[in-house]
Amino acid sequence: MHSSLSAAPCACNRKEEVAQRRTGEPAALHKDGGQTVDADQAKTQAAGAGEDTPAKAASRLLAAAVADDRTAIGRSGRIAALADLIWIPQAFLLALSVADMVEPGVAGGPVMATLAHPGVAGLLIGLLALVRLQLGLLAGRTAQAAAERVKARLRARLLGGLAEAGPSATLPGAGAVAAAVTDQIEAAGPYVRRFLPLRPRLSLVPLAILVTAFAVNWLSALILLAAGPMIPLFMALIGLKARAASDSQHGELARMGAFLLDRLRGLDTLRLAGALERTDAAVAHAGERFRLATMKVLKVAFLSSTVLELFSALGLALVAVYVGFSLLGQVSAGTWGAPMDLFTGLFVLLLAPEFFAPLRAFAAAYHDKAGAEAAARILVTLPLADPAPMAATPVSATVSATASARGAGLALAPPPARSPEVILDALTLAPGGRPVIDRLSLRLPAGGRLIVAGPSGAGKSTLIDALTGLRRIDGGRILLDGLDLAALDLDAWRARLAFLSQEPRLFFGTVTANLRRARPEATEAEMWAALDLAGARDLVEQMPRGLGTRLGEDGFGLSVGEARRIALARAALRRDALMLIADEPTAGLDDDTAGVVIAGLDRLSQGVSTVIASHDPRVLALPGLRLDIGQRVQEVAE
Repeated sequence: MHSSLSAAPCACNRKEEVAQRRTGEPAALHKDGGQTVDADQAKTQAAGAGEDTPAKAASRLLAAAVADDRTAIGRSGRIAALADLIWIPQAFLLALSVADMVEPGVAGGPVMATLAHPGVAGLLIGLLALVRLQLGLLAGRTAQAAAERVKARLRARLLGGLAEAGPSATLPGAGAVAAAVTDQIEAAGPYVRRFLPLRPRLSLVPLAILVTAFAVNWLSALILLAAGPMIPLFMALIGLKARAASDSQHGELARMGAFLLDRLRGLDTLRLAGALERTDAAVAHAGERFRLATMKVLKVAFLSSTVLELFSALGLALVAVYVGFSLLGQVSAGTWGAPMDLFTGLFVLLLAPEFFAPLRAFAAAYHDKAGAEAAARILVTLPLADPAPMAATPVSATVSATASARGAGLALAPPPARSPEVILDALTLAPGGRPVIDRLSLRLPAGGRLIVAGPSGAGKSTLIDALTGLRRIDGGRILLDGLDLAALDLDAWRARLAFLSQEPRLFFGTVTANLRRARPEATEAEMWAALDLAGARDLVEQMPRGLGTRLGEDGFGLSVGEARRIALARAALRRDALMLIADEPTAGLDDDTAGVVIAGLDRLSQGVSTVIASHDPRVLALPGLRLDIGQRVQEVAE
């Protein structure tokens, strides 16, 4: 839906309809008691769209990751297939030479006799082996290089997505993210290096060996043809179990990483609470779960190896038995007229193992495929940057946009010199492809206050992330005194913001050190004045050393409300702030503390362009413009 908001004066105790644009959707407008604008969300997907599953999303992720290297991967597979096919002339020369030594004259003809000579045959076999070795090494290097590029691409998408996610994004624990950046992405390496290049080998090598075997003895070719497909068939059945086992192993790894990091970060608290023994037991239990999950994967691997060896050994045994009985004269079927001789028997026996070689490689690499798919199903739950730059939107206001512009030597505009007028021009925000704000247009006068209302998850924090330049916009523009936010130096813009989040970050150090992060040159008198404004003077005065009291990491030792007030005082020290932004400033606070924080915000926002996101009725009662996200029509009392 498209909605607009004007800051033009209007008569008190009267409602005005905003001019309909594009879609013609109405929005109610009021002043001072709270001005409201329609920001209806287009939350539904296109009709008829099929349901997306984690397996489909994982397949798309892997396909996109290898798309740019498909040519290199295919080249690697064809080179490896050519190396395998060299065994056919090697087997021919070896069988001919051995047969000629056992039965002189079996070669027949001067050319064949020359090739059958042990010296000539040995030289040619050696040269072919050297060529085969070089081709194998080249195929391996090509596949390895492609695998490294694919891993780098996935890692860049993950790190880019994490950088663009913004503070409002819901992310798993740091341990799970660390496991994804390392183990889950590394799982794509064997998949690209060993599994994907197998396709040309599977399609060319067995077929060429079958045709060659059929040319000299059709029954041996039929035996290989009957035994060969049994391996992929049973591997596919086992693969269902391998997928579940790999999913379980990767899930346990991510959980264990998150658990360990969480316990390490809270080690001091655990020690003070006397909970170290319970923590030791919990860590041991997490390690045991991961061990059991790993053993399940190994069990499936051993089972698949058994199936592989069973059918390949069965096929080789049948060929060997047939050749043996044919040479003894007990079996005459399968030949092209003349009885089987020693050369034909040896040639077929030497070809048979190589017929199963690509199938063996497929069985071994199938677990790489299962592991990569399991890892991809975890990766798709994390924020991933787009594989290619967005083309539908002008240069997006993100961290990466600023970095890219700097890297390219482009000039970035400085932020406005004063608290700016803010215009949202057809702004669209669609995290995860789901629009939470769709073509929103509004104007916030310089020094004005915008209160963004809406239930949790409606998109309030997403809008704040866009205003700070910490997430990519999906359409439209954000203008600050007429300057496109996308063209600004975002680092300089964020350095001029006063920001209060619902989970303010306090660092290990004194209260003074935490406050001076906003303004290093702040005097003690200025810090006490900021604490007065935030209603935190009494709190600090009651601390053992006042401003010199040390705080723990993440404000350890303070309640949520106390940490919020210290953070509000820190924001108040930003005297040069161009904009004040507060995200759910009263969340989780009792009534008295929330009242102190609201009063401090009200004083701090005087004369500064301010955006406050909240669903607290006391915050919504503050004067200023009001944007209700997710509502078609607003009815706000004066």
